[in-house]
Parts: sequence; C-alpha cells; structure tokens
Amino acid sequence: MKKAYAVLFGMFMFVACSDDNPTSGLNNTQNTNPSAQTNVDFGEGYTYVIPIKYDETTGRVYQGTYVCNYHPDTKTFAWEEYPESLDPGSYKIVGDSLWMGPAEKQVSDNPDEQEFLDLYRNYETLSLSNDHNDIYGTWKVTGCKRQLGETDIKCSKFIGGMSGIARTMKITKDSVYITTTVDTDNLEQNDINIGAILDRNFGYDIGDAIIKQLLVEKTITKEPKELLKQSFSIGNQLFEVVSAPKFDASGMNYITTMSSNGKTCTNTQRLGFINEKLCKEESAEFLLSDRDKSEEQFYYEEGPVEGFRIDNNNEFYECTKGLPTEETKQLLSQYAKN
Repeated sequence: MKKAYAVLFGMFMFVACSDDNPTSGLNNTQNTNPSAQTNVDFGEGYTYVIPIKYDETTGRVYQGTYVCNYHPDTKTFAWEEYPESLDPGSYKIVGDSLWMGPAEKQVSDNPDEQEFLDLYRNYETLSLSNDHNDIYGTWKVTGCKRQLGETDIKCSKFIGGMSGIARTMKITKDSVYITTTVDTDNLEQNDINIGAILDRNFGYDIGDAIIKQLLVEKTITKEPKELLKQSFSIGNQLFEVVSAPKFDASGMNYITTMSSNGKTCTNTQRLGFINEKLCKEESAEFLLSDRDKSEEQFYYEEGPVEGFRIDNNNEFYECTKGLPTEETKQLLSQYAKN
C-alpha cells in the first residue's frame, strides 16, 4: 500500500454538541471534576485483506495485485488487476521468526535522501508464530525491526507507526489478512498539545513562548494523565479531553470528546482500506475521500483508490469554539496574536 495511515481518522460525519449528552460517557456539571468512562468497547478488531502473489523459489512477495481503480472517462470504479502497483518484498523465515522488508536496498547519491530511505524503506520488521508452514499461517507482528543487511534489532511500542495496538497477519496462498486491535497495555500516551488546542479548537493564536510562560505561572495547568483522558484548566475553567478508539468491521475509528461546564463536543474519525466490496458498493465521495481534494486534477485522475479517511473536523472545531466562557475568552484575548 502506498499510504501509511497513522493515528486519528474516523467513522461518522457528525458532531454531538449538547448541554446534556448521556451518550458521551461523561457526566459534567459546572465546577465539578469530569470523570472518564470506565467501560470502553474497543471493538473486535479491524481486518483488511491484501491480495498477494508469492514466489516460493525466490521468497519474493508481490502485494496489491488487485486494487480499486478509478476510471475518469466513465467516472466508475472497478476491482481489477493492477500490475503497475506491484512492489516486490522479501520474506525471510528463521525458525519461528518472519522478517519482512523490501526485496533490495534502495541506494541514493544524495546523503539526505539516503537517510530518508534508510529510515523509512531499508528495514525489515519482525513477526512471530508457533503455527505456520513456511510463510503460511498466523503471525504476531512486533514493534521490532532491523536495517537491511544488519543484525542489530531495535524494538518499540510502535507497530506500523501506531502505539496502543496489537496486530496479527494470517498469510494464505493468495492473500494476507491483517487484523488490528486496540491494546492499551501497548499505549505510548502523549501530553495534549495546548498550543494546538488554543489555535484549532478555540481560535486563539498564541505563541509557544507565551504558552510556556502561562504554564509556568499556572494560568494554564495540566492535570495528571489518565488512561485515554487528560484534563487542563485555563484560569478558572476546567476542560476534559477523552479519546475512545474502536476498531471493528467498519474501520479504525477514533472518537474524541472535549467537554467543559456540561457541554460536550465530539470528534469522530475513521480510516481503513478499500476492499472489493467497498469498491463495488460505495459512492465516489467515499472512495475518493483519502485523495488530496485541494488538487482536483490529482483527485480525479485515473488510478488506484487505496484508502478512506473521513472526519468531522470542521464541525468539531466550530463546536469547541463555543466551550470557553466569556471570562476565559477575555483571558486568552490578552495574549492572542489575532
């Protein structure tokens, strides 16, 4: 697949914006400390299928042998063979370990480009299995990798660019079934970005240096992180941000709520890959959702449509701009560039 889908993308294009929203899992009243939902349904996992051709004599695997092609002359989509997209990879088995990577190391005369290639292309990833016959079987993907031609192994919580997940692969003669589930034990939880929240959610462009000073002065404070939740205060107003990922048959879904004083705004994001069923049944808007809409010529050019990415960011940001009280707005206005 050409695109590597990172974290937050979503499911339904709506925003829940209410004074009393029982479905949000939050029980908010003014001047009280909001609490995160305790029982979260993370879903049974999202599975997508990559058609492959495996050459047992060379150990090379050709992925993406079929794709959802867009034909602009007829404005139609078709699930069909697409040999131009085939990038061979190599599978190396050592006992119960499976190393996957590019068939050959890519080399550039440009040192900066070579650094990029070594970081993002020239490495192998490790999967483990005690139930396999050659490459066929079920493998557990790890966060371990090594550079091509080297033996030093580096491991982290990140799998495919994401933390907080577990991933398995079922490899058959003609397909790889990849299932991703939520694994909170594997979560690398970052602090919320106050600068981004002030700008995108509240509409106040405040420089990093000023934000840092406001944090030192405790005009803005962050509460200790909890699982899937973090709270912060601006002056006397408390805000809570809760994330609730759910991976199921519809895709990898992320639901984030921001709440204060009994009002909740919900951001929904969904991502996934286009399979044969989606290619035949879904609309053009859905199928082309992951193309660059700002470049209309590219957006509608002929070729494979590989993934979908749907969110309600605009509605969410419009909702969150109404969360700060007049007192909080006056405080932020003193420091805003605009």
